[in-house]
Amino acid sequence: MVFRRILYSLLTVVAAVGLVYAYKSTSEPMASTNVETADAETHAPFQVTPKLEVNHRLEKHDLHLEMKVTNFTFSLENMGKENKDGEGHVHLYIDGKKVMKLFGSSYVWKDMQPGQHLVTVELAHNNHDSYGVKQEFKVDVKE
Repeated sequence: MVFRRILYSLLTVVAAVGLVYAYKSTSEPMASTNVETADAETHAPFQVTPKLEVNHRLEKHDLHLEMKVTNFTFSLENMGKENKDGEGHVHLYIDGKKVMKLFGSSYVWKDMQPGQHLVTVELAHNNHDSYGVKQEFKVDVKE
């Protein structure tokens, strides 16, 4: 009989402690609520890779370029300044030689020499480093 009283008393104390602990843990904010804020402060923001789609046509000796960009903004005013993700300009190469910096979605390269040419259109950061996004194609300019 004494053993039962001790057992019931012990169970009552354990149950009371459990209830107090359960109440306390639900009424106080958890320490992990600030984890998202801490991560945002210590990690760089997610970077989205720009995309480039170039349509071109030849009209006699003139090469017409239409560039569709995604996650990218042309910026003449920030050229040569600090890089900003998704901002910059286009480098135009003809036969491996950089011939022009472009700051808009369309351009006409006039009076191309007759013959076959390799054209490269490449997205560049404000400091001229490549995004690694480019499109190459060949054109055959007739006499």
